[in-house]
Amino acid sequence: MKNQGLIHLFILAAASAVQAGVDPPIFADGFESRCGQVGYQENFALDDGDPWPEPWVAVGSVDVADVQGGGARLRPTPGGYSLARMYAPVDTQDVELSFTFRLEDATTQGVGFYVRSNGGYLDETLPAGEGYAVFLEGTFRGRPGISVWKEENGREQELQNGTNTVPPPQQSVNYRVRLRVHQEDAENTRLQAKMWPVGDPEPPGWQVSHLDATAVLQNVSGGIAVDSWSVRTAAPITDHTFVDDIEIEPLCNPVATSGTPTAPVGR
Repeated sequence: MKNQGLIHLFILAAASAVQAGVDPPIFADGFESRCGQVGYQENFALDDGDPWPEPWVAVGSVDVADVQGGGARLRPTPGGYSLARMYAPVDTQDVELSFTFRLEDATTQGVGFYVRSNGGYLDETLPAGEGYAVFLEGTFRGRPGISVWKEENGREQELQNGTNTVPPPQQSVNYRVRLRVHQEDAENTRLQAKMWPVGDPEPPGWQVSHLDATAVLQNVSGGIAVDSWSVRTAAPITDHTFVDDIEIEPLCNPVATSGTPTAPVGR
C-alpha cells in the first residue's frame, strides 16, 4: 500500500506539471527529488561573432570558436591530427545529455561530445585527456554515423560503432543526439547513444550500447567537452561544425543491462 501511495502521488505530480506546461520530473527507485532536473543547459542565444560563453574555454587546436546564427561554431587548426576542443567544468558522472549538431561538410567532419572529461587534450596536456564521448561523423573513415568512444591517457579509442543502425549525417542538416552514461556497477560503465534528424520523432531504442571497464574512468566525475574533427591536415580548413541546445541532467533512471532504455516521463 505504501508503494501504491507513492506511485499515486507521483502521478498527481506529473499531471500537475503537464497542466503547468512544464516537463514532469523523471523518477526512479527512491523517487529522488533531483531526477529530471536539468543541471546545465546552453542555447548560445548570443550575437554573431561572440565567443562561446563562460564557462567554456579552448583547450586544444582551436582555430575558430564563436557563435553564429544562434549556434556554437567550431573549427580546428590544421595539423597532423586536426581536432579542436572546447571544455567546460560542468560536473558529470551518471548523466543523460542531449544536444544538436550540424556539419558543413559531412565528407570530412565529425563532432564529439565528452562527459567525465578531466579537461585534458589528447597527450598534449598534463594531465593527458580522459573521458567518455559520443562521436557523430560523416563518411571520411568509411564508418559514418554514431559511435561511443573513450579517451584514456590522451589516446582516443572507438568502443562501439552504430554504422549499421543509423543513416550517416548529411551536411547542413541539424541532428539531435542523446547520450546516457551510467555506472552500472563498481567496475563497469554503460554508454548508450542515438541520433536523429531534428523534426523527426526520437527513435525509441538506443542505436549503440557498450559496457566499458576502463579502470581510470570508473566512479569518477568530470567536465564536458566538444570536439570538432576534420580529416584535412593542411590549410585551409574552411568548414565548421556546430553544436546547440545542450541539456544535461543527473541520471536517475538507469537502464537495464539489456540496453533497453527506460521510458522517461514527459518525453
